Amino acid sequence: FLPTKENKRQKELNRKIISLLKNIIEKREKEMQLGIAKNDDLLGILLESNKNHLDHGDKGMTREEVLEEFQLFYLAGQETTSVLLTWTMVMLSMYPSWQTRAREEVLQVCGKNVPSFDSLSHLKT
Repeated sequence: FLPTKENKRQKELNRKIISLLKNIIEKREKEMQLGIAKNDDLLGILLESNKNHLDHGDKGMTREEVLEEFQLFYLAGQETTSVLLTWTMVMLSMYPSWQTRAREEVLQVCGKNVPSFDSLSHLKT
């Protein structure tokens, strides 16, 4: 609660994260209203489910509750991804032969291009 440099920085970062997430939610809600939204991810499913509850007169989630749920999914997903990438780097450093196999496969599939989401699905190693 003290206005230390660390606490001020933490509050500012939290405000930025909330602002970014609100923008993502608002954009998705607009897409849903226009009928062009793809509801194939957690945010889409959450918003669609909440909309269905509200449309049928049930008590849905407030905008703040939707934001909190989305923030939880977003941050948990980032943490999970960073842990996975860290473990991958550790394991590849422990097993250089696998590191070589993985590098050769990436070069074979992607060439000198940066891997894309589409090319990642073709990587087996």
